[in-house]
Amino acid sequence: MPSELPSSLQLPVLMIAGMAIGVFINWAIYSWAMFLKRPISPWMTPSAEAGPRFWTDRIPIFGWLGRRRDSELFGARFWVRPMLIELACLLGVPFFYHWLLNGGLTSQTSLAVGWESSCGVWFYTYGILLVLMCIGTFIDFDERTIPDEVTVTGTIVALLLAGLVPTFGLPVLERGGALPALQAIHYASPNTLGGSHLGVSAMFVAMLIFLIWIWALMPKLPVWYVGLGKSVRFMWAHAVRPKRKTTCPLRTVNRKTPPVTLLLAGLLVGGLAAIAIAWQLLPEENLVSLYSAFLGMAFGGGLVWAIRIIGTIALQKEAMGFGDVTLHAMIGAFLGWQAALLVFVMAPFAALLVVLIQFVVTRQSEIAFGPYLSAGALILLVTWRQMWPIVSEAVFRLGPVLLMILAGALVLMALMLVTLSFIKGRLYKDELADQ
Repeated sequence: MPSELPSSLQLPVLMIAGMAIGVFINWAIYSWAMFLKRPISPWMTPSAEAGPRFWTDRIPIFGWLGRRRDSELFGARFWVRPMLIELACLLGVPFFYHWLLNGGLTSQTSLAVGWESSCGVWFYTYGILLVLMCIGTFIDFDERTIPDEVTVTGTIVALLLAGLVPTFGLPVLERGGALPALQAIHYASPNTLGGSHLGVSAMFVAMLIFLIWIWALMPKLPVWYVGLGKSVRFMWAHAVRPKRKTTCPLRTVNRKTPPVTLLLAGLLVGGLAAIAIAWQLLPEENLVSLYSAFLGMAFGGGLVWAIRIIGTIALQKEAMGFGDVTLHAMIGAFLGWQAALLVFVMAPFAALLVVLIQFVVTRQSEIAFGPYLSAGALILLVTWRQMWPIVSEAVFRLGPVLLMILAGALVLMALMLVTLSFIKGRLYKDELADQ
């Protein structure tokens, strides 16, 4: 905890930590990329075409000035973005910590018992979330994908923190940002929890959510294109790679189960066992936090997944990448289902200006949506103290009615997209007929 250090050391330690985080972010952006694995980070093995590396290249921020010599290989000004990322982390980590400590999240600077420890929990928890979202954002900008190293790792970390640190959730606030008690929101907030809400049925719900999440990570063909049977057979063949039924001189190497399948299988078994153990050993406060994270994960991922399916069927092309689904599931696991809904609502507004500029300049309307989900999550954290007291009463007091409204909105969106697709198709046919 930085507050336990002498005041003269707090800022230097936070700045050093920020530089280290910036170096890690740059390494991860180029190491976790799926298609553009460019050895730009000085901590990666250089390519044969690159010039020699010097020890000064690994100095944070200033080392990128010397890397300008590789501009012919990686493009002009390739070094500017990673240098700015490390500079932003150098300044951003101390700012984020003091922002939290001085009431940025709650409008309260009380020194009550537990206040500084709660700030420390928020600092580490949301710091991890911001780092992962930063990595995912720049990879998504580069190649329109969000790697599982970001979203799967983040979701597992969020679930672990939820079970072990029940105060890691966003704080409950009253109007004006006042903090009545060091209490985190839960899956029923702002309503109170009912009795017998964390029994065996809740454990099985958590297990089902985890099982669906693992299944979603497996490679599969779109069901709406090839049918459920072919999609399941492809997923099984890709995951297990059973023995070939026929022999051929060109196929002499026996197929083996890929490492990712073994990893997901181990994660599934370990996760289900951990959920069962948690429901037996953890106190009620921890179970409320853990169950809230599972429901946030399911709601965040399920919302984007539903829109992806509806949009793809209606428009006959992929409307949203699956990385956006897993990213929003991670955000929901960290922040809760209520925050996941608010983030999804704010994301299009964060993207609107960028889309308009991009369309005017390039005439392209397609964007990577993941960065704007991350921007929405950042906006939510910054405005939480003003937002939650308002939306908790105006929106989330509706309870189950809100879910019915969302379901109706999805149906209306599907009808709207089908109608627009039909009109677009008719206009295109009319244009061809006129020609």
